[in-house]
Amino acid sequence: MRRLNIILLALIMFISLGASAEKVVQDNSGPVQAIQTAIVKLNQLISMVYSPRMLNSFVEKEIAPLFDFNHIANEAFLVTNNRLSEKETKFFVNRLKDNMMTTLLARLSQVNSTSFQFISARPVMSDAIAVQLKVKRYTSYGGIYLDLLFHQNKDKKWQIFDIIFNNDSLINFYQKMILIKVRRYGIYGMLGRL
Repeated sequence: MRRLNIILLALIMFISLGASAEKVVQDNSGPVQAIQTAIVKLNQLISMVYSPRMLNSFVEKEIAPLFDFNHIANEAFLVTNNRLSEKETKFFVNRLKDNMMTTLLARLSQVNSTSFQFISARPVMSDAIAVQLKVKRYTSYGGIYLDLLFHQNKDKKWQIFDIIFNNDSLINFYQKMILIKVRRYGIYGMLGRL
């Protein structure tokens, strides 16, 4: 669970990404410029007073669109060797999205004095970019490093499809959780308990 908390802490940085994401898409820029701009805005946002209503709205309108939830859900569900109907797939994607955003909001309410620093961006796999960030002052030992993986979705929009922390990823976390729940409750039981 601590690993998920750290991975989802990285999601917090997307609060400021949302403000610049539409501009990046319109300017045909890549994710690197969006990340650099986002870090400045994120650090300003973290210093603001916490308002649940404002954060809920911001996360829904600005943060959620930055993620390729369809890709994350498809990759996470692969471990079951099962197929879902179109309606079930849509339900699963929405449950996964709700789970991620709820955890993000919970983490967001606990963060104070954390800041983010852009470290590097590099191409990985086929047409994907890994953006490394340092999360400063998250632990008493200093900072931690995260890789945010971007790709272009089918509409050619840059979106985050995975987050890597300590050689583990958000998709791997959900794969493990889904396998446990499917073994315990079956496919439909897992869908209700995600």
